[in-house]
Amino acid sequence: MGYRSDVTALIYPSSGEHSLLNYERLKTLMNTTFKDVLDDWGDYFAWDDHHRVLKFTADDIKWYDGYPDVARFTEFLSQVQDLEYEYEFMRIGEDYTDIEQDCTGDCNGYLTLSRTAEVNA
Repeated sequence: MGYRSDVTALIYPSSGEHSLLNYERLKTLMNTTFKDVLDDWGDYFAWDDHHRVLKFTADDIKWYDGYPDVARFTEFLSQVQDLEYEYEFMRIGEDYTDIEQDCTGDCNGYLTLSRTAEVNA
């Protein structure tokens, strides 16, 4: 089966007076400039118009740096940052301490980690 991770990313405009316009621009960019990423990962993306955030959520997935679609996604985040959008990224692996986090700008903290204990008795 291989090692699995849960991966979440949030992409949103930098705060400012043009955030709505830049959010609409991000929608256009996803269908043009970043169409290859949308083609690879489209089912994992969801628009949150209320918060002006593009959400990416992939649970129980093989997330290896050597995979071409993962490399495209990582490059996508870099390009988004170059276009003055913010992102927050988190990958949680199967091992308890295997957590990778990355963010740009002020890192608004929209993406947080919560661990819980469950008793199955």
